[in-house]
Amino acid sequence: MRAYDLITRVVAGVLGIVSPHRAAAYRYGRQLLRTYAAGLPGGPNAAWLPRRRSADAEIRLAHKRLLPRARDLAQNSPYIAGGIERILNNVVRSGIRPQARIQTASGRPNTAANRRLERLWAQWVPHADLSGQLSYYGLQRLVLRHDWIDGEVLVHRVWDDSIPGVVPLRLEVLESEHLDDTVDGELPNGRLARRGIELDPATGRPVAYHVLPYHPGDYLAYGRRPKARRIPAADIIHLYERRRASQTRGVSRLAPIIMEAYDLSEYKAAERIGARLAAAFGVFVKSSLPELGPGIGTAAETDTTLPDYIEPGRIQALPFGTEIQVASHNRPGGQYESYVRDSVRSLSVATGISYEAFSNDYTSASYSSARSASLEERISYQALQQYLNERFNSRVWTWFVEAAMIAGLAPYLPGYGSDPRAYHEAVAWQCPGWTWVDPLKDSRAAATGIELVTTTRSKIAAQQGEDWDETLEQAIAEERRLADLYRLRRENRQLQEVADAS
Repeated sequence: MRAYDLITRVVAGVLGIVSPHRAAAYRYGRQLLRTYAAGLPGGPNAAWLPRRRSADAEIRLAHKRLLPRARDLAQNSPYIAGGIERILNNVVRSGIRPQARIQTASGRPNTAANRRLERLWAQWVPHADLSGQLSYYGLQRLVLRHDWIDGEVLVHRVWDDSIPGVVPLRLEVLESEHLDDTVDGELPNGRLARRGIELDPATGRPVAYHVLPYHPGDYLAYGRRPKARRIPAADIIHLYERRRASQTRGVSRLAPIIMEAYDLSEYKAAERIGARLAAAFGVFVKSSLPELGPGIGTAAETDTTLPDYIEPGRIQALPFGTEIQVASHNRPGGQYESYVRDSVRSLSVATGISYEAFSNDYTSASYSSARSASLEERISYQALQQYLNERFNSRVWTWFVEAAMIAGLAPYLPGYGSDPRAYHEAVAWQCPGWTWVDPLKDSRAAATGIELVTTTRSKIAAQQGEDWDETLEQAIAEERRLADLYRLRRENRQLQEVADAS
């Protein structure tokens, strides 16, 4: 590129002597021929020729190998398995809980309706799973796990009124293979399908999902091809992160680090085998007179017979012309630790977790660097919490309120029939928070923020995963109980004084 610029300047200078106009036109034309270095066809990266495919085309070609590889790493790689557990513990932990925010016509909180819905929710949570194995908060962890490993997951709402007094909504979690990939292309009804998802041709929105009744990879499904059910999109939550405008199906969040994690596992396995071989060292007998052969006879016959094994404290005479050489193996090598650290750092970057937290290695971390990494890490967790609330929790809350209204269990909600969305959106989600890193300094900063009106008590409580309204109610109840306690103590003391005086 430097030679190109030099030639341009020289030629333009010569032309400028004769015709400045032609020189300017020449320089302009040469500039049009310039391009990005990453777009040059030659050079050392000439073999790097990625295709310009749509997101769905890329995923369609790669998912058959990418998905099982991601699952294999999540099952067998301690770094990947531990990283996912750390994400689940920080994003969901014991559950992301709803807080009803219904208001009256005057704009004040409708406390009675909010408490009624929250009580119904608390009764429904243990029965949310259609299979009866998980609570709703367990389902939150499950769908987020599938979202990270598989890249997508389906949640199907089912009506089930088998438990009296409980909102008749059940959730069925389905893995991505339940989508029928053969339903692809133009359908008889004129709509377009992309690997099991039927789309509206005008808007591109999902209209229906073609779902297989059981997992095609199950051991009971071999040799059988079930017929897919067409389920309306209103009854399905398709949870996946959309990274490109042309994307309809999800891809594993582990995709960028699958090869890095696999290579690291293979490298550590090879080093582990090498270390085991090195521990079982061998001894070679080197002879300068090979024609004499090894010593023969039993130990009782001669002192120069070579033993098969070395015994502790033994003094062994060697045959004439022989010497001992020990086979030594320097495993793991000197670059083992640095290679593993660099690879683990690459894995942590892709997951949004700090290296120290991802690897549990705090040997080289200072307090300030660890604190800074922890605060940066929380931003990733908060983004995942927002993603889960928008794409999953809010949809489930809408289903929950609808089912409660149909079953006649919900409180009176004026105007629900004409504008149900106003009630569906009247909810806030209380996410797990984090304790203060430095409680003394952080509490002082919080008090200063409240005094300067740059924050509120509700926000500070939410940052620690607490509901300020509940905290306030508990504090009021404690103060009342303490007041009763002090009153009883005062009365007892007065009675004791009267008794002593008499």
